[in-house]
Amino acid sequence: MAKPVLYQFPVSHYCEKVRWALDHKKVDYEARNLLPLFHMPVIFRRTRQNKVPVLKLDGRYIADSATIIQTLEERFPSAPALFPKEESEREEALEWAAFADREIGPHMRRTAYYFLLDHPHLMFEILTEGQNTVGRMAFRTSQRMVIRAMKEGMGITERGYTRSRDRLIGALDRLDNALADRSYLVGERFSVADLTVAALLSPLALPPEAPFQFPGEIPPELQQFLDEFAERPSVEWVRRMYREHRGRPAKA
Repeated sequence: MAKPVLYQFPVSHYCEKVRWALDHKKVDYEARNLLPLFHMPVIFRRTRQNKVPVLKLDGRYIADSATIIQTLEERFPSAPALFPKEESEREEALEWAAFADREIGPHMRRTAYYFLLDHPHLMFEILTEGQNTVGRMAFRTSQRMVIRAMKEGMGITERGYTRSRDRLIGALDRLDNALADRSYLVGERFSVADLTVAALLSPLALPPEAPFQFPGEIPPELQQFLDEFAERPSVEWVRRMYREHRGRPAKA
């Protein structure tokens, strides 16, 4: 079998979902780090859509992080399973994963970038992670256009931030309640539910085991935001999931 190829942005928490699943399954893969905006023709040519992550597996290009994880579970069933065997638990795990994709992923992204986009040097380092000199030079010439496109595409405004912050708090409230008397979201073992929730909340918890680490000093306004949630039971749970289950580092 040809080595799978993951097309990704290193900073993306949706890409981190897939990296974690690949590492959990002990799949040897190649990561191809793309530049925002420049990635569009590369990805569209292969999938007829513009979003990462995309995984090339067995000659097919698979888009959407949830679909990729489902495919990995089917392709590598003998590796450590991410989907519970019991049907009711499997459905519950998938419901939690869908909840995280909907109520955590986009809102975590919008709130984080709300504080970061006004720091051009920091954004340059974040978005060019893993790029060579040529890639970094190419990105520098288009950075203003990329930032403008990110603001428009993600709805990064004060109103958008406030709405996403409220949604994120609601999701954390639900998680705090669910985790009050259990170690895992479903059953007694790590599953796709835990992986998805923890990966999508990783920008809030900043676990040291995460492959992508913040480059340099965190802006004070973002640090204040992170500090608001640092003592949440669900945020500490994310750190524990990373300590106990992240496995070998993803390749960059």
